[in-house]
Amino acid sequence: MAEIFNRKKALEFLDNDTELLEILLQTFLETEFSKDHLLKLITDKKLEEAASYTHRVKGAGRQLAMEKLALSGQALEDVLRKKSQGNPWELTEIFYNDYMEVSALIKNLNS
Repeated sequence: MAEIFNRKKALEFLDNDTELLEILLQTFLETEFSKDHLLKLITDKKLEEAASYTHRVKGAGRQLAMEKLALSGQALEDVLRKKSQGNPWELTEIFYNDYMEVSALIKNLNS
């Protein structure tokens, strides 16, 4: 099963630079992600823009070893880009929940 956040793997990606990891985690928390905005893009049939919006968050999560977020983001992005079948509304909910879960975990690690 995919982990919410794999700190060991994230550090391996960054040559064990803990200071850089803390900076990147803080930047991740400060980067705006809005489920409402994503849903509006989907409703307005701006699927390419919705896919790019998803890709940005998913990519940051992947680089920081936020495994659940990376997986749910990839599933949503693939549907938005018509690479696979699925319900974008349900996948958006899963992706957003994974985003909120990892954000809460990071905030708790830093407090």
